[in-house]
Amino acid sequence: MKITVKILQGQETTLEVTDQTSVRDLKQHVFQALKIPVNQQKLLLTGKPLSDEKFLIDYPLIKDGTKINLVVKKIDEDSVLKAAITNFLRKNYNEQDSLKIADEFMKEFYRSMSTLNLEDIERIATSFYSDDDYAS
Repeated sequence: MKITVKILQGQETTLEVTDQTSVRDLKQHVFQALKIPVNQQKLLLTGKPLSDEKFLIDYPLIKDGTKINLVVKKIDEDSVLKAAITNFLRKNYNEQDSLKIADEFMKEFYRSMSTLNLEDIERIATSFYSDDDYAS
């Protein structure tokens, strides 16, 4: 069957799926078609979210020609960084200590970032380029 996935007030794609397709797999198809990361997708049918663990057959309203809405969730970069740090710390610390250390790391990170001036940022940025990059 063919279903259409449409970003609210944006582009859309029509996908060939079966009723045995999982919502998680549907999101992967959407990623391939629209380049929206799976973790930023929230699929809605009649205003209600579809569950990643379910299959299209679990939603009787989904049939050939159905239109599903896609809401693109904004990623909070701070929480992604903190989660990565916490995950790393769990190798050596318990959950509570990992969270405390990650909180302190984030405070120190922002304190350090706030002391940078434009010359510091330019020095950091140019350190990634070789002299060949400037020759063109």
